[in-house]
This record gives sequence, structure tokens and C-alpha cells, in this order.
Amino acid sequence: MKRSTSPQGSSTLLVTLILLLLSGSCLALLMATQTGMLVAAQQKVQVRLLAAADGGVELGVARGMAGAVDPTARTLGGGAPGAEVVVEVSGFVPAASAPCRLCMTNLEGTLGSMGGLRRVSHVVSATASAPSRSDGLPPPRRSVSAVVDLTPWPAGSRDRWDLAATAPPRPDPLSSFVDPSDDDGNGAPDLGEPLSPPAIVRLNMGEGDRLAAVFGGGYDRTRPAEVGNWLYIVGVESGALLYKRRLDAPATATPAAADLDGDGTADRLYAGTLAGSLYRVDVSAGAPLAGGRVAASAWAPRRVFETGGLPIRHPPAVVPAPETGALLLAFGTGAPLGGSPPEEPAAGRFFVIADKGPAPAEAAWSLALDRAEELASPPLAVAGLLTFLTFRPSGPDVGELRRYSLRLRSGEAVGGGSRAFVVDAGAPRPATDFGSPTRIDVDHPGRYGVPLSPGEEREVEALRAAMPRRCRFGGSRVRLEAEGLSGAPLRLAVLPVCHVEVDWFGG
Repeated sequence: MKRSTSPQGSSTLLVTLILLLLSGSCLALLMATQTGMLVAAQQKVQVRLLAAADGGVELGVARGMAGAVDPTARTLGGGAPGAEVVVEVSGFVPAASAPCRLCMTNLEGTLGSMGGLRRVSHVVSATASAPSRSDGLPPPRRSVSAVVDLTPWPAGSRDRWDLAATAPPRPDPLSSFVDPSDDDGNGAPDLGEPLSPPAIVRLNMGEGDRLAAVFGGGYDRTRPAEVGNWLYIVGVESGALLYKRRLDAPATATPAAADLDGDGTADRLYAGTLAGSLYRVDVSAGAPLAGGRVAASAWAPRRVFETGGLPIRHPPAVVPAPETGALLLAFGTGAPLGGSPPEEPAAGRFFVIADKGPAPAEAAWSLALDRAEELASPPLAVAGLLTFLTFRPSGPDVGELRRYSLRLRSGEAVGGGSRAFVVDAGAPRPATDFGSPTRIDVDHPGRYGVPLSPGEEREVEALRAAMPRRCRFGGSRVRLEAEGLSGAPLRLAVLPVCHVEVDWFGG
């Protein structure tokens, strides 16, 4: 008897078709999985390259601020097979320079030999690339470029901001100035011994701008009340006397200047005297010249604040406060010059005042110092931080050197704790020009310099918390230093570096 084979053949064919379909689905799934894995791997590589390029830009900025402006390259992940990334960083190139409206004007005289302080835009870029591919295609690459505005910054300088290391040899003087006259008729010359350098500023006078030296009349120990009671303006190139006005006492501190509209010329001058008076000179309007000098009716000094007889021996820090339309002036008092010290030395004091002009300035806050404690350096105000040095004598020409770190607006300690700490317990009496910032150095992750004290760490964190929310912090920080009494660097302030990302195309 014959058996039918049709059902068996149909079943075999059906199973074969099912197996073919399953094989095709598995093959498609395998190909999709492999494609997804390749795409994911490439995305991971691109993210790694983008992060490396972004880090290269930060490295380029940190190296540029520290004075290293040449291109460099770094290899990352060299110990892990397949994870190696090469980062090429361009030089830190200054591309544009503009007036710096928010610069610390009390530093203009200090850095005048380096061209003054400006807002300088620098260009830096970084390219990250992975190892060569096995399929012969070009290796993946990602590039990031940035324009970095540094404010304040020495215009035209590509070197480390270090006056002692980079200042050129002193050239022959362009001009000199003497004034043997006795315009007040007291039988003594008007110009005494200079105790501080002049402020070099650009002023609007005559038919255009002129580079001028602004300074007080100085001091004479044999005639402390008769010599130096004047404010001078002299042409830098010509040495000609352009301006001379009477003050109430000798002016020995470097005057401070403020540029309110960012046009590169001074709008206000501030000068303190040993009688404790702070004068303002409004130089915003161009002054006509009469016989080669500023007309007698122009630029009259106006007393805007008095300390109660405590001498002003250092220039004030001048900080714009746009929200109030005022300038904040921060200054302290020092010991009287000449003669024997008083039996009961007065306590010094530090002031912050708001000057809106033309009315007298208003006191914002003041801080009483200890008995016989006096200001020992020009105050420094930046990023909401106010810092200065004081000297409290403990014996003949020896005493305690302290550094104060305060909030500019309130006078409170930055980061909590004490307002001041001792820098040197047995320091000699500092000279008049001691404590001016002469160097800026940069710490960045992987290359931190001198370790900070716990108090300085708290200050950095407090400043960071008070900065705008747009700030992005990569761990870099800036150290402002002066030359200490022993010749070693003296740290004045440590500031966090704020990166603000700007979408140049999206507005």
C-alpha cells in the first residue's frame, strides 16, 4: 500500500522557510546591533575628544596667563590601549585691546612702565585627535576655539606679569622737573622730597590728550608744614609745568585716577594729604591752556572727605559702583611723618566712602585699627575683595605686619573668621612704596603653586560663591603678589578664575 508524501514535503518546506526567516532576522538584528555599537563607540570617542579639546583651551588660557605663550601638545590616556588622545594647543595670542573701565585704577601708576592696564582680548584654540583608524579613514578630530578677555591686563605684554622679571632697563629720562618757587610766600620752596612715584595718566587739555605725571608736593622734614602743600601736573615728554594748585597740607601719596567713560583719559583725580583731607579734582571737561598752563578757573581741587586729622599716606583704591552711580574709594591712615613719636599714638582707621560728585563723598563704612596700627600698603580692591597690609610697631623700627581680607561693600571678613592675620611678627618698618602688586601668577589643576592656608581656601570659596551664576569654574586661580620685606614673594590675594561662556552666533 502506498503512503502519501505530500504532507511531509509541505512540512519540510515550511520549516525551511521559517528557518530562513529566523536566520535573516537574526542577521539583521546582529547587523543593527553592530551598527549601534559602532555609533555608540564613535559618539563616546567624539565626547572624549570634545572634552579633551575643551580642557586644552583651559590649559592654553592658564599657560598664557602664566607667561607661556608658545604652542604645546599633550598626550592623554597613553597607558590605556585605544584610549590615547593627542591635544594640540595653540599659542595665547593677543588680538585686540580696549580701554578697561573696571580696572583697578590704583594700579595704573605701578604698571605704567608696562603700558598701563587695559582689556586685552586673546585668541586660543585646541584640537584633540584619536589614533589612526585601521580602515584607512582620517582619525576623528574635534576643535574648540575661544576668545578670552583679560581684565585688567598689561597692554601689549606677552610676558609674565612680573615687574621685577620683565621690566626693561631704565631708560634715560625723557624730562625732568624742578620747582624752586615760593608761591605761598612762606619763605620755603613749594616742592619737597618726593616719597611716592607719580601717577602717569592721559588728560584732556588744550587741543587734545596729553600724557602727564600727577604728583603731590612731597615732604621736607625740616619744614613739615611749609613744603609740599601742592598738587602738580607736569607733561611727561616736555617736563613743562601744566598745573599747580594749593592743598591744606603736604601730599606725599601717589594720586589716584578714575576713567568713568572708558575713553582712556582720566575723569577724576584723588589726592590725600598729611592733614587727613581727601581731595577730588574733576578733569572730565577738557581744560583750556593759558600761557602753557591749565587756566586758573579750571580743575579746582575740592575737599570731599576728612579723616579727623589722621594722615593719608597711600593712594586710595577706586572702584566703580554702577548700580549707585558712585565711585567707591578705599583708603587708610598712617602715622605722622618726622619728629619723635607721640607718647599716646592714635589708633589708625580704614575708610570706604562713596563719591557721586560734585557733593562731598558719603561714608560707607570704616574700621578702627589697633592703637598705633597704621596702613602699610596701598589697598587693593578686586572681585569684591578688599585687602591691605598694616604695621603695628612693637619696638624701635620693628613691629607686626598684618594682612586684612575684607568684603569691599561691608567690611566683613571674607570667608568668616578673623578680618586679619599676622604675616610677620618681627618685621622692620616698611618703606612708603611697600606692598604694591608687582606680579600675577596662575594656578591651574595639575600645576598648583604654593599651597594655600585654610583661611585662604575659605576666602577663595567665598569669592566664588559671590560671583555671577554664569561663571564656570575649572579650578584655576590667580595669585596677586608683591615683593616681601625679605625679598620673597608676599601673597596679597588669591582669586578664583571665572569662565563665562558666550554664544557668539545665538546672541
